[in-house]
Parts: sequence; C-alpha cells; structure tokens
Amino acid sequence: MSQPAIKIIFNDDIGDGLPVPGMDALAQVHAATEVDEALKGQGYLTELVAVKGAGFSGLDALIQAVKELAVPQGALVFNLCEAAFGKSALEMHVAALLELYGARFTGSGPLTLGLALNKGLTKDVLASRDILTPEYCVVDAPPSKLKRGLKFPLIVKPLHEDASLGIDSGAVVGTMKELKKRVEFVMSAFRQPAIVEEYVDGREFNIAILGNGKEAYALPPSEIEFVDFPLNAPKICCYEAKWIQESPLYKKTKPVCPAHVPDSLRDELQVVAIKAYHAMGCRDYARVDMRLGEDGNIKVLEVNPNPDISTDAGFARAGGAAGFDYPRLVSEIVNVAALRYASERMKEAAPLAV
Repeated sequence: MSQPAIKIIFNDDIGDGLPVPGMDALAQVHAATEVDEALKGQGYLTELVAVKGAGFSGLDALIQAVKELAVPQGALVFNLCEAAFGKSALEMHVAALLELYGARFTGSGPLTLGLALNKGLTKDVLASRDILTPEYCVVDAPPSKLKRGLKFPLIVKPLHEDASLGIDSGAVVGTMKELKKRVEFVMSAFRQPAIVEEYVDGREFNIAILGNGKEAYALPPSEIEFVDFPLNAPKICCYEAKWIQESPLYKKTKPVCPAHVPDSLRDELQVVAIKAYHAMGCRDYARVDMRLGEDGNIKVLEVNPNPDISTDAGFARAGGAAGFDYPRLVSEIVNVAALRYASERMKEAAPLAV
C-alpha cells in the first residue's frame, strides 16, 4: 500500500530582496529539500511548493497557491513556512489560509503560531497556567523606572521576532541608562515594542516534543553549553551564535544532546516542556526553550511551534538521541498529523450525546 501524497510548502525568497526570519533563503530551501528527500525515502509521493516574496505576484497569487494545496483526502501539506512576503508576523496567515481552504497540514494552527510570536502574550499564557517564566514587562517607550518585581540584570528583546533576531551581547543590560538605550534601539531597528525580562543566569535547555493530547511525548533534553565565554560576557544564544557559522560565538555555543543531567532533572524538564506545549495549543511537534536558574527553578523562555527541523538543527539532534534517524523523524511528524485529523473526523462523525 502506497503512502499518502505530501505537498511541502516553504519560503523561497531567493533574489527577492526580502529577509527570511531565522535562516537565509538558501537555508530554508535546503531544509525543504531535506524533508522532501526524507519523505521520498519513506515511500511518500512528494511535491515541493514554494511561497515566494516580492517575486510572488501579490496576495491573489498566494491564495491561489493555497487553494491548490487543498489536496484530496488522505494527502497532507507539510507546512514549513516561517513567514509570508518576508514578514514573520504573517507566518500565522499561511496556516489560516490552509485551514480556510480545507487543507490538512502538519504543525500548529494559526492561533498558536500568532500567539507564540508575541513574547508578552506567550508569557501571559504560561504564567496563567502556573508555568514559571522570567519576570517581564512590555514597553512601547524607554522606561523611566523598573516595573515592580524586575531587577537588573535584564534582557531586552523585540516583542514580535523569533530565531533570536535583535538579540546580541548588548541585549543584556545592567543599568537604567543601558535599558533606555536598548529599548530605543529595538523600537528604532524593528519598529515594534520591546519585552524587558529577568535575565536568568543559568543552564539553557531546549526540549523537542512530538504528538498530540495525552500521546504527546518529549524527546531527550538538549543543552546549550557556553564554552570559554569571556567572564563578563552574558551567556545567551544570540542571533550571531545561532546562525553565523563564521562567528566565534557560534563556535562557543555547543549543543549537547542528550544533555548531561540526572534522571530527575531530565524528567522535570520534560514535564515542564509538555505542560508549556499544551498551554500554548501546539500540535504535532514543537520546541520549548528554558533555563535552570541558580535557585533551582526551571523557567520557560519561549515556545517555538514551528522550529527548524533541518538535519543539523536541534530538533533532528533530539530525534537522533531518541533513536529516530532523520527520515523516520520526519515521517513521524506526518504520522502524528494524520492521526490528529483521523481523530477529529471520528469526533465529528460520532452521534451527539442526549
């Protein structure tokens, strides 16, 4: 029996002069190609579908492409889009169009994608579910005083960006003067509010999660080890450390998976990650970033419902630690999405209780 057809939708802004958040356009095309090859190796019939930026002839053309992705029952869209028209804020709209036109697709829905891109709202949700997250406030002007509960050092980030955009060594501030200057920088460079939050000086972990509902499970924890950092330099996984391979910071941030932690800490990290996954309404797969402070508390930094799943990224690394080779990991994402849709159909077909 042949596997269902898969259409892989991804950002391709090569030559359009538009930024692609997190990775450059070549890297996103490469990731889509890796997913395509992995699924073909598992027996799937696949097709790559590029969502372009400036070269794409407007919104009507995007809508037409999404209409064509409303593939026959049994087929599935593998949604790798992290933006639309070069804007990360429009990531959720691609998923919304897929839903509106009845396409079945992998990953989280538009509400979760939009919510997770707003760091302040994400923390509001986490805090409301009793999930520890660093103390924070959102500002749309340089502050004149600290919000109650906040104390230096603090870290300042753009409110609506992902992939560590806008985060460098200057993001961690220790005085009101530095705080005002950094907020001004974020507002000027990114034209959006800033989130100011407690800087947790401790070990950084990320947890990959697969599945839905009670069947969701966490893969082995990964730790970012900060190797030979200067004594006074903040230990943060900034944009340069994450994406610029030629940078010394890239070479000094070493991912280790599985992390060298006792079983009790591993279990606690995974429990917190799954709780955050469900609180944010994630589907199929996601990654949760957190820090273990010197006080022993685990605090969730962010929830990424559309993480990079290329072969050299953290999600694939965690899959390998769990015993998944790359083709099997990618096909597992397809499997959990297909099971989710099958479960939804069963619920819709079930008679209403009287």
